[in-house]
Amino acid sequence: MHASDTGRRPNSAPISFESRAEALWEFVCLSAPRFTIAGARQVVSRLAGFLEGDPKLLAKQLKIELAVHGIKTSHSNTLKAASKLQGWDAWHSHPHKEVALLTFTGLDRNIPIETDYASWDELAKELREWVDSLRTRGQLPLDVLSISLSPHALSFTTMVRTEAGVTGATAVWPLGIVSPVSPGTPWLDGAPAALEKLRRHLESNGHAVLDGYAVLRLCDDPYAVPGHPTSVSMTDAVNTELVLQVEQDEDDPSSSYEIARGNELYCWHQLELSLRKSTAAIQTPLTIDINEEGSGAWLINGMRYVWVLETLKPNEIVPGRIVRYIGIDDCKRLRKRYEGARKIRGDLYMHRDYPKEMAYDGGPSEYCRVNLHFVLLRLDKLGLNWDSYLEKFGLEPTPMVARLPTGFVYQLIENLKLERPNDIFSLLSLSEMQLVEESAWIRAIRPRIQHLRYVQPQGMDDVDSVKLKEVMEDFAHGLYAQLMTAGKAATPEDELPHLVWAAEAEELWHAVEALGLVMYAAVMPHLTATKGIVVDVPGVNMSPWAYGHALFLRFAVKGGAA
Repeated sequence: MHASDTGRRPNSAPISFESRAEALWEFVCLSAPRFTIAGARQVVSRLAGFLEGDPKLLAKQLKIELAVHGIKTSHSNTLKAASKLQGWDAWHSHPHKEVALLTFTGLDRNIPIETDYASWDELAKELREWVDSLRTRGQLPLDVLSISLSPHALSFTTMVRTEAGVTGATAVWPLGIVSPVSPGTPWLDGAPAALEKLRRHLESNGHAVLDGYAVLRLCDDPYAVPGHPTSVSMTDAVNTELVLQVEQDEDDPSSSYEIARGNELYCWHQLELSLRKSTAAIQTPLTIDINEEGSGAWLINGMRYVWVLETLKPNEIVPGRIVRYIGIDDCKRLRKRYEGARKIRGDLYMHRDYPKEMAYDGGPSEYCRVNLHFVLLRLDKLGLNWDSYLEKFGLEPTPMVARLPTGFVYQLIENLKLERPNDIFSLLSLSEMQLVEESAWIRAIRPRIQHLRYVQPQGMDDVDSVKLKEVMEDFAHGLYAQLMTAGKAATPEDELPHLVWAAEAEELWHAVEALGLVMYAAVMPHLTATKGIVVDVPGVNMSPWAYGHALFLRFAVKGGAA
C-alpha cells in the first residue's frame, strides 16, 4: 500500500510520546513561534486519553489545552494538529475524516469551543447534552432558550435579569452558534428535525421553553420551490415570523386585527396581555378550543384567533410579503406548547419589546441609489467634479451612476462632511413604488423601519395638506415612541400591548383613505447619528451613523396624478 493511499508516515510502528510532542511542536510553531518543546510535551501528556480515539474529540480537547498555553487556533488548524498527533500527514488523509457541514461554537465557557459535524442529526445529541450542562450550571435562569437565525448562523441565547427584583429588566446572553463550514451550502437541511429533538428534551421534561423553533418547523416545506416568488422554504426562515390575529368575521379576512408578531413566547404573552382585565397577570393558562373542521384557529372566550406565518421577501426597493394561515394540526401543536410553557414558567411575562430579528433588519445592501444632482452640487461647492473628487481622495475609478456601491457612498458622505447624510439617497419615483392596498403590508414593515419620509400629491389644497402632515406626524411620533421604549425595563403593570403599535398602521391607512388618497410605498436606507448614543471606545474607529431603514410614501389623489 502506498503512502499516498494512507497518508500515514512511512514507519507504521506505534507512535512514541516524543514523536507526538515533536510533531505538535513543529506544527504549532509555524503560527506561534513562542511555543516550546516542553510545552508540547506537557500538552501531549494531558491528551493521553484522547490520542487513539476520535480525531474530532482529540481536536476539541487539544484546542482547550493550547488555549491554556495562551495559543488560540482555528478549528481547521486544530484538526490538522490532531491528525499530526495521530500520525497522519494531514486531516484530509485521515481515515476517520467526514465532510463537515456545520460548526457548533459553544460560548458558555471562558474559552469558545468549536466542533465540526457532518449533519444536524450528528449534532442533535451534542445539543441535548450541551443544554443539560447549561441547566446544571444555572445558565438558563429564566427557563428559556431562544433561537435566532441569520443567513449564515443560527444562534442560541437566553434572557437574564439585570436588576434584582425588577421583572422587566433583562438582557440577552449568547450561549452558542451553529454556522455552515462552507458558505452557500444548504446548511439548514435537517435543522428542524434536530431542533425538534432538542425541543422535546427541554419542553417535555419541563426544563425550558425553546423559543423561536416554531418558524423553523413551519418553513420546512419539502414541496417548496427554491427561488419561487411565492414559495417559502428553509432559506426564508430568516425573514419569517408568527403573527397572531383576532378574526372578527371568518368569511372576511379584512375584519381581523393584529395582537402580536414575532416568536411564539412573545405571541403567547401578548395574547394573555390582550385578555387580562386588570394590570395583574393572568394566573392560569387560557382555555383554548380548536374546531376539528374548517380552517385552523384558537377559540377563546367566544373570540377567534388565527395564526399566520408571514414572510418578507427582500428586494432592493419594496419587500414582498407572503402570508400562510396555519392549519388545525399546527394550531394544536402551538396550544400544547403554550400549555407546557405555562407549566415551565408559570408566568409568560419576559419584557422583550424588540421586533423579532430578521435578515431584512440586517446591515446595508450591496448597492444604494443616490441623488446625483445633490452630489454634484456639493462637489461643486468644494471646487470639485466627479473625476477630481476621485483623484483627491485616492479612490479607484468609479462610473458616475445613480446606483453605487454602498461602501463608496458611505465614504462619499464622510468626505463631503454631510450634516444631513440621508439627503444623498435618491427619492424613488411613483412607478418604482408599490401601491399599498391594505394596512397589513404597513404592519409587516413597521417594526423594520426607524424613520418616515413622504411626498404629498401635487395640487393638494392647504387644508388637506395640513391634515396629511398631521397624519404623518402622528405615525412618526408613534414610531419614535416604540423605538425609545423598545428593550427598556418595564413591569407587567405598565407594559403596552403590541396591538397599540399595530393599530397605528390601521389608523394611518384609514386616515389616508379618508383624505381621498391612494398610497404608494417603498423602503430606503436611513442613517441615524450615533454621537451621544453609542459610547466612544478609545482606539476604535466607530462609524458616526447607525444603518437603518426609512418608510418612504408618495400619495396620489384617487383618479389623479401624484
